[in-house]
Amino acid sequence: MSQTLIRRDLGLQDADLVANGLRRLARFLGADSVDNRRPADFASRREQLADLEPRLLELAESADDVLRELAADALGAFLGDAALQRLLVLAQDTNDRVRATAIGALEGWPDSKAARDLLLASAAGGHWTVRMRASRALWPFAGDDVIETLLEGLLDPDNYVRTASADALRRRDPATYLDRLRRLADHPAPHLLDAAIDLLGEVGAAQDAEFLAKVGGWFNLAHPKFIRDWARAAARRIRKRLAQKA
Repeated sequence: MSQTLIRRDLGLQDADLVANGLRRLARFLGADSVDNRRPADFASRREQLADLEPRLLELAESADDVLRELAADALGAFLGDAALQRLLVLAQDTNDRVRATAIGALEGWPDSKAARDLLLASAAGGHWTVRMRASRALWPFAGDDVIETLLEGLLDPDNYVRTASADALRRRDPATYLDRLRRLADHPAPHLLDAAIDLLGEVGAAQDAEFLAKVGGWFNLAHPKFIRDWARAAARRIRKRLAQKA
């Protein structure tokens, strides 16, 4: 992608064209949607565009909701203190889309207490998009309360939040939460256990495969059919993973 086009669009005043430039910039510096990894030459790309940060900070204060949202997304790649301070403000924006985007961008500051505290609070309440982005952004942050928040997120009423919490936990050491994850199997609302069972299938041990196989038994009428289907699938993933390691 041409940096010339990014610079051209961000230098204009027309809101639609500027928005297009912000989208170009986010794609140029952003993480892959599948593996969440930034480009291999990310540091070089960011250095080449470092002079655009003042313009992003300016756009982050725009009265236009779309421009503030897109500026927040782009600022997540500019890891300096000025970007952090602006994102902390945007993470409390009155517009849910702006707020959610800024919260997601805070992932890049795992050593910031302010970012950590805001993410923990946001993961526990607010619009589902805010809870989802906060849960996903918490993965690199340290602390037992982070793990507890993500485990609670596995039981969120919204499926997207549950999935985001599971994705964040997958990126952490299972030894730090596996025992507590196992205990969620007794939750009285089984329809909320999809992400928890799926995660257990990704990080569980042989004993978990045996447990999940029992839960998924064809004649186990103590659980709804969809729970049994998830459990059998999770047990198969554990056994396949263990077989590959043997």
